[in-house]
Amino acid sequence: MIRQVLIFYIFISIAYSATINVHLDQPAHEISPELFGIFVEEINHGLDGGLHAELIKNRALNPKGWDNLEGYDVVSSGNAQGTITISYDNPLNDVLTTSLRLQVNTQLALGERVGIRNSGYWGIPIRPDYTYYNASFYAKATTNFAGPLTVSIESTDGSIVYASAAIPGITSSFQKFEVTLTPIRALIQSPTLDVVFVIALDGSDSVDSGTEVFFQLVSLYPPTWRNKRNGLRIDLAEKLVAAKPSIVRFPGGSFLEGYEYNGEIRRYIWEETIGPIDQRPGHPGLWDYYASNGIGMLEYLELAEELNATAVMGVYAGRSLGNFSYPIDEMEPFVQSALNAIEYAIGDASTTWGSVRAATGHPEPFPLPYVEIGNEDYFSVDYNARYPLFYDAITVKFPQITIVGTDYVDNRPVPVRDDHFFVSLGGLPTLHNHYDTMARNDSKVYIGEYATRDGPIGELVVAHVGAAIEDASFLISMERNSDLIIMSSYAPLLCNVNDLRWTPNAIYFDGLSSYATPAWWVQHLFSTKRGNIYIPTDSDGNTESFFHSAVVNTATNTTIIKVVNNAPAAVNVDVNLMGICGTFGGKVSVLTGARFDSNSLEEPMKIAPTEQPFLTTTNTFAFTAPAYSLSIYEIQFDDDLCNTGSSGSRLNEYLQFISVYLCALIYVVF
Repeated sequence: MIRQVLIFYIFISIAYSATINVHLDQPAHEISPELFGIFVEEINHGLDGGLHAELIKNRALNPKGWDNLEGYDVVSSGNAQGTITISYDNPLNDVLTTSLRLQVNTQLALGERVGIRNSGYWGIPIRPDYTYYNASFYAKATTNFAGPLTVSIESTDGSIVYASAAIPGITSSFQKFEVTLTPIRALIQSPTLDVVFVIALDGSDSVDSGTEVFFQLVSLYPPTWRNKRNGLRIDLAEKLVAAKPSIVRFPGGSFLEGYEYNGEIRRYIWEETIGPIDQRPGHPGLWDYYASNGIGMLEYLELAEELNATAVMGVYAGRSLGNFSYPIDEMEPFVQSALNAIEYAIGDASTTWGSVRAATGHPEPFPLPYVEIGNEDYFSVDYNARYPLFYDAITVKFPQITIVGTDYVDNRPVPVRDDHFFVSLGGLPTLHNHYDTMARNDSKVYIGEYATRDGPIGELVVAHVGAAIEDASFLISMERNSDLIIMSSYAPLLCNVNDLRWTPNAIYFDGLSSYATPAWWVQHLFSTKRGNIYIPTDSDGNTESFFHSAVVNTATNTTIIKVVNNAPAAVNVDVNLMGICGTFGGKVSVLTGARFDSNSLEEPMKIAPTEQPFLTTTNTFAFTAPAYSLSIYEIQFDDDLCNTGSSGSRLNEYLQFISVYLCALIYVVF
């Protein structure tokens, strides 16, 4: 028995061998330039309290929802007392129809104060690199008070005031006040979230009992990505930029669908997400918290533009969670809303909605090649009736738009179908050949949401190495089938560690810092190491745990070979580059680690890719693929190193292949 166990241990621990043949002399097909992208959705406080840099929780007082004072309480000192309530008699405007009433309940003595305090999204971050904060709010007071107000960023107990500014005067009509708060560097011993934002009345002047001050749209921003107003959090935006995604799908997802609650449909309405923030009421979001829609239609489109990515816009298709669908004879407003959304994005300034976009800060139309109708409608029973209404209207008015459907229908074309895969550990490798035999003359495929899930929802279960490597096996399949699969995006993308609605996610964060999971590093590596031509490969490796693909980037004359080892033992790999005689070397990137290891706020780079030079210049080489690893070789070659006789340069063959392909495509289109 001991001998049998020993033999088994040796069997699983010692590396085995595999050979990969890369057929550079047999280029297969073009690869979609939009193959690897991102899906941005409000879930897990991924936007509010995350990518959206706003630090104040509930800045608009949840006008369409519950818990209207969420995030706020009273701050006071000495014997001073005050209360806060929601005022329905003092609206800011027709959209933000309430305000926060602060009532002073005692005469303020010198040195005393009463004010409002907001604790942000699990704390307000103070960091040495946050050298300024932009604060703003609307306020008015009863006629017996004319100011001043003190605005401050301070420790929760009030013992440290990091920054403050004075508002000298206030009237009985709402005015907008803006101040820049500059923290005192010497007070910041270390980054902390034990911080609040305060607006207070003090006893430096006489403040009578019964004085009332009304506030609305309290806002606080640290420095933002690209220094934009209503902008994005820098570290999260930079992670997205670094990955070079080629699509941005928005705004959902289930967030787009919304849900039915006591006969009311609570959902994302894009028309309420544009314009100044005082015109954005937000809405009760699907994931049990109020969504501010601070990132609205314009910001989504701008994000795609700034990432140099293709926008994939989802439109509400009349179905919401809770098994609710509007009757077909009530669908016309939703079809018209979809047309308006497209016109907002791509219409010039002479169109109705294009002029609205131009007025909100973007005169030029956005590119918008894809529009997705609904979300996960394979769960519904009436998509066959609803989809044609949108398909017909959009293709008539905007024939340049490619429609993405979320299920098959039998009465209209579905140019692109959105497939979703959320599977347990072990699931994605079994789907490696799922698309290999699928018909190529039907719908193209967008794999809009996928992830390997290894753990219960509601706990901090991050994508560990094992899950990430299984994801990578699926991405290998996407490259191989990239004549059919034209887009993909992991989901969900972002998660605040304090709100684990759905796990795992690609990127986690709190108010101070963030980290990429191994799953995100897989996305990053595939996205940043792309080719435009797929190259066939074959191997004698274990087909259940050893996966491989190869592509060529004809612009740089580079072949990119990706190898996934999803086994507990290393694999000794021999690679043959068929059709060339030598290379100029290149570089190799490897992502690996213990199977269940991941990153954390404390160890954000525990699992991360390594990169080193690849020095081999022959057309064969060997390497060891570690257990649970993704290895990527980027090898530059020049076939002039090899005399191929009358056949000429391989590069010329690639270029000739592309030329023929494009000519055929042009012929088909025109």
